[in-house]
Amino acid sequence: MSSQMTVSPVADPLILAAAARGVERAIAAAGVNSHRVLELAGVDPARIADPLLRLELGDYCRLFDVAARETGDDFFGARFGQGLMTPEHFNAVSKLVVSAPTVRDALAALAENYRWIQENSRLQFTVHRGFASLEYQICDARISHKHQDAELTIAALCGLIRHFFGPAWQPSETHFEHGQGGLRRDYQRVFGEAVFDQNINAILIDSALLDRPMPQQNARAFAEFRALIRHQLASVDREVDLRSDRDSRLSLLAHVIQSQFKVGDASIGAVAKRVGLTVHGLRRQLKDCGVAYDEFVLSVRQVAARRYVESSDYDLTSIALMLGYSELSAFSRAFKRWHGQSPSALRSHATDR
Repeated sequence: MSSQMTVSPVADPLILAAAARGVERAIAAAGVNSHRVLELAGVDPARIADPLLRLELGDYCRLFDVAARETGDDFFGARFGQGLMTPEHFNAVSKLVVSAPTVRDALAALAENYRWIQENSRLQFTVHRGFASLEYQICDARISHKHQDAELTIAALCGLIRHFFGPAWQPSETHFEHGQGGLRRDYQRVFGEAVFDQNINAILIDSALLDRPMPQQNARAFAEFRALIRHQLASVDREVDLRSDRDSRLSLLAHVIQSQFKVGDASIGAVAKRVGLTVHGLRRQLKDCGVAYDEFVLSVRQVAARRYVESSDYDLTSIALMLGYSELSAFSRAFKRWHGQSPSALRSHATDR
């Protein structure tokens, strides 16, 4: 499942601090010192105390990665996310969603305005024949800690939808970029019976449910909050124009290329289609950034390979497949050529440090 990217990248992406509300209590409940976890993650406790402030998105993702490690709970993000996205949680966006006429309108409005909550990210709502999908990704290759965030966000979306359909509702399918980890019963309880490894995080919903009326629908409030948020986003867009730079544009493109490695097609045509450009348009944009496509793809593969080997829990065969190699031996030869040692040697060295 892949579709066109609709992200305006910024140099230093932010997320509303409301997305971390309650994380200190969750860490403490696991018997771990929350102040130490925040210190290890480089997050100022004062910044998450006010839900109207914003955090750097990379710091936010690292916080949940560190929390999972320090608590010994690989399902930490998902547990936290289950109660995160309540109808009251994100102020204007929450009120917009709650006042929507139907579930279809609510999910479309949430996706349309998600960038008000989180930058350099994509939430896309699409209705297909027989089902609808909510696809979520952080579209920034500079942010490497995405596993916990992905499960947190998908769990939060499932929790929000259960406010509409009742606590027994489960997605038809759930997809994760990192596949299924942890205990199967945890995944089944939160994400349903069908969890698959795909190139994008997503939940699939029976489209027959979409036209159900929202319990607190209010057409006037829906129109007013939509107008308010559009006005706010217009101001955000002016800031984005000022904060966008060469690195953030290339980071978005690197993210798309990494995603295409996994489906076996990182050709310039496939990547141009994902970012909504012609091949000529993409080449021109890259020329403006001073890079050639083939050289950039190689650089993305080299950087991603080293990061996965040094900093992830993926086994080497999985890493090879994620980077478009059909077998581990070919990946190992390429890795040694790039980095001067085999991936197994580098991983062993990184583990010993």
